[in-house]
Amino acid sequence: MTMQLLNDKQVATLINMSPSWIRVQRWKRKTSQQHCFTLDPVMIGTSPRYRAKEVHAWIASLEHGGC
Repeated sequence: MTMQLLNDKQVATLINMSPSWIRVQRWKRKTSQQHCFTLDPVMIGTSPRYRAKEVHAWIASLEHGGC
């Protein structure tokens, strides 16, 4: 079974936002501030990656009154 992982830029492209928005959301979440991006990254060294399946599920949840 193959797990596809996406980086900040790839996730940002999917939602038409900037990679810096993803990074700021991740930082806000980590520091218990209000945020919209609720996915936990898979850390590969210091590089965050996101499971494609979870990203698509999160995007779908936005259509139902997310952020």
